[in-house]
Amino acid sequence: MNEIYSEKISTFYFITITLAITCLILFFVIIAPFLGKQLFINNNIKIVIAIILVFDLIVLFSFRTLNILLTEEKLIFGFGRFRKKLNFSEIEKVELGEYKFSNYFGYGIRFGRDKTVGYVPRGGRGLKIFVRKQPTYFIITERAEELKSLLEKQLSLVDARRG
Repeated sequence: MNEIYSEKISTFYFITITLAITCLILFFVIIAPFLGKQLFINNNIKIVIAIILVFDLIVLFSFRTLNILLTEEKLIFGFGRFRKKLNFSEIEKVELGEYKFSNYFGYGIRFGRDKTVGYVPRGGRGLKIFVRKQPTYFIITERAEELKSLLEKQLSLVDARRG
């Protein structure tokens, strides 16, 4: 699997910092009794806080960076373990696009009002990837024109082999 293109896009720092601060607060609420601090929270609420902390940590570490990898066989993109692998035979076309908050209402893996699935660590330019028998995907990239060109080149090679 030869790598043609690779990119890592970080989320906005304020999102990462906000999640990290939330994790710290939740952690200190849980360990406060062990430090001799008296918090009047019953055990059921402590369990809920612990579950929220675990979920917060998963989100913090999973959604920090969007990874994009283009190989000779496929396009792979996603956050941490939440990845999508598309064979070139599944891709119909690609277009340049612009992230609109009014479409996705946030960052991460988002379902857009335009029926796309967005992989958006932050705002900016990206690619719309039209796929057979699947939803259209939108991914943010700092080098949208370059990725589009390389992807279209690989798609034309696949079409030439088929036809």
